[in-house]
Amino acid sequence: MRNDDKRTEVVLTMSAEAGPHRKWRVAMPMRFMATCVSLAFLFFSGGVIWPWLTGAPAAEYMLACPFFLGGAIVGFLYSFATSLAITEDRLIVRNLGLLDWMPLQEIKSVEAGYGGLTITAHDGRVLRARAVEKPNYAQWLGRRTRADRVVEEIRFAAGLTTGRRLRGRAEG
Repeated sequence: MRNDDKRTEVVLTMSAEAGPHRKWRVAMPMRFMATCVSLAFLFFSGGVIWPWLTGAPAAEYMLACPFFLGGAIVGFLYSFATSLAITEDRLIVRNLGLLDWMPLQEIKSVEAGYGGLTITAHDGRVLRARAVEKPNYAQWLGRRTRADRVVEEIRFAAGLTTGRRLRGRAEG
């Protein structure tokens, strides 16, 4: 069992009878960078709050505090509350802790891009999954990335492609 498959807290609440088939989170280097930036924002917000708490005449510091705290919260949510999962019957997307899902049979197309995966339904609804992103340099150079492999997995699960699945999981 892969490490990605072990973290199934939200998936299990959405579909208790059909456990997670596959789950992807933000790549480890991006999680590390976002966490470092979040910690820096927390440090800055502490530096902004400290003069105000000690009685220093710095009321203008309090105007910056919500921005630093907001940046820290968004960074932590991106690092730890963003994921993409496929169960037996649906695609579950968590972006910054907000949950959305789409039945697999409704998926019309899946595309990988810099801002994440764009999943389009037959009725025109668009779902964006930010957990798996494709860098611009990979698109420019035509390189195959993790995002391309995830797109193939989703297309296969939705029945949009036939043939051999990644890593020999199905034959065709």
